[in-house]
Amino acid sequence: MATLDDIRNNMGKMPAKEKELALSLFAKIGIDLTTRNNELTGTNVGGFIFQNKTHPADSHKDVFLKLTHILLRDYPEKKEVVFKIQGRTKKYFSTNPADFKHGYEKIRGTNIYVDTNENAPQLNRRCQRLLQAFGVDPNNLIIISS
Repeated sequence: MATLDDIRNNMGKMPAKEKELALSLFAKIGIDLTTRNNELTGTNVGGFIFQNKTHPADSHKDVFLKLTHILLRDYPEKKEVVFKIQGRTKKYFSTNPADFKHGYEKIRGTNIYVDTNENAPQLNRRCQRLLQAFGVDPNNLIIISS
């Protein structure tokens, strides 16, 4: 039986269209292929590279907010997938800011609010979950340390 690591490794060998479909399917059926990167704690961010373009960012929260904006802008037909990304007891995305107790921001150009009350590894994992939900290979995101 294949492990999540086996699946992650084999997905890297798939053609882009097949990988996009597989990532979307896994997200739809609730299979989380993301991994937590504890090495991000205490690191400084100088920006990020996504889809072969460098974007300025000065924190992990900034990366998360900007990546969310880019995905919602570039894939408007898939915007509903963000509402399926949530914790066991906590919403991460909502159209109602009252759903959040502390630390939330509105995504520019949308009516969507996001929970930003997280540490660097959790925000990075949320970026990976977003990419997976949109059918984008999480390896397309590179965080630049400063």
